[in-house]
Amino acid sequence: MRAVNCDGYSLIELLVGLSVSIMITMAALALMTTATTTQSRLDGKTVLSLEISRLLTWMESDIRRAGLCYQCGDTSPYHFKHGSRSHLLAIGGELNQSEGQCLRFSYQQTETYPTHSMGKDDAKGFRFDADSQAIEIYENHREIKNWSCESTYWRDISSHALKINYLTFSRDEQRTASGRVVTSLTIKLSAALRDKPSESETLSRTLVLVNTVHPS
Repeated sequence: MRAVNCDGYSLIELLVGLSVSIMITMAALALMTTATTTQSRLDGKTVLSLEISRLLTWMESDIRRAGLCYQCGDTSPYHFKHGSRSHLLAIGGELNQSEGQCLRFSYQQTETYPTHSMGKDDAKGFRFDADSQAIEIYENHREIKNWSCESTYWRDISSHALKINYLTFSRDEQRTASGRVVTSLTIKLSAALRDKPSESETLSRTLVLVNTVHPS
């Protein structure tokens, strides 16, 4: 009969085995930590991209209606008059300003018949609030006289998870062969996660407005 070794493992063998087990466990933990960190970073980037896209889509869909007036022709009350020129969009505080962080526009929102005056619900706008680092929408259903970039009738529409770095509007106007003026607008938005400021993203979109104006 073969003799069986009943002495067990030596101390050195136990220490070697324990060391190997510890190294394997530490490697597994490091791999799990890396995977968790990577997933968290990807989740943060996804949230950031989705929120920026949501804000741009919101602004774009509303701005595209600028100047809309049912059968109003060139007497539309939804044009900004500046001397002999008319504009669909007003940027900043001056009508001849072509770039800035506050945009105002208007369109016929409720009625479907020609009108010669703008209603209180027709005034629209978006702006960047540098103090709170947020994007705001103009929201005033009282009087048109409050419709300005400096008024307090603006509401935050950006996610609390975001810190808006900047928002700019750039307007370009081109005259066509028929004499109409076509307006295009470039919106540039940069934002970061509030809890991870290093995670930032910048996107821009350019849209051409359907409605046009006729130079006076």
